[in-house]
Amino acid sequence: GPSGVGKSSTLNAIKPEAEAQTGAISDKIKRGKHTTRHSELMHIGGRTYIMDTPGFSSLYVDSIEAEDLKEYFPDIAAYTGECRFNMCNHVSEPDCLVKQAVADGEISRIRYEDYVMIYNDLKEKRKW
Repeated sequence: GPSGVGKSSTLNAIKPEAEAQTGAISDKIKRGKHTTRHSELMHIGGRTYIMDTPGFSSLYVDSIEAEDLKEYFPDIAAYTGECRFNMCNHVSEPDCLVKQAVADGEISRIRYEDYVMIYNDLKEKRKW
């Protein structure tokens, strides 16, 4: 996941003995600082493993079409076909149930904003 979002902290909550190094929260960006320097696979139990990895600051997706992006977000895909417009991409269309779910707190605003950013990037890619 992205840098500073709490991957190592989450690992420590799941498996405290992992003792993954974490850093202070940045006053400026209100997120963690780049602390993890290597990837490490840890056994959680049974056949379950988790990997702590360094974060990334950008994501480049070019193998899908913008109109298909909603299918990669299960919380957004759940609204497919439910909006006023059957082919709603949940970005600029009126009477969009996804936008309403974001406003009602049923879908994370940050997650939705990430969706819109990736959607717009994919639409822009098509113009090249």
